[in-house]
Amino acid sequence: MVTILAVLLSYSFILSAVSKISSSKGRHKAFSTCTSHLTGVTIFHGSILALNFRPRPTDTLSTDKTFAVFYSLVVPMLNPLIYSLRNREVKSALREFVVWK
Repeated sequence: MVTILAVLLSYSFILSAVSKISSSKGRHKAFSTCTSHLTGVTIFHGSILALNFRPRPTDTLSTDKTFAVFYSLVVPMLNPLIYSLRNREVKSALREFVVWK
């Protein structure tokens, strides 16, 4: 919980500073950067919170293993994808792929 609170506190300061940027283009660029990082942090901490706050009667070893694999392997593998979505070429290729399918 300490790390989540530290991230939320730091992002409140960041959002306060970003909201004071006068140009809309500058605000958009700053929010874009923050969004990709916050997405990765949310996925990582969300899986840990889901593991810790699930009902105890459903406590099984397979569930624990699933969550452990998710936050230790899947989230780090998703980070490059999340951060690359800020790139125009990647966005364009993804749009073409989705429309093609």
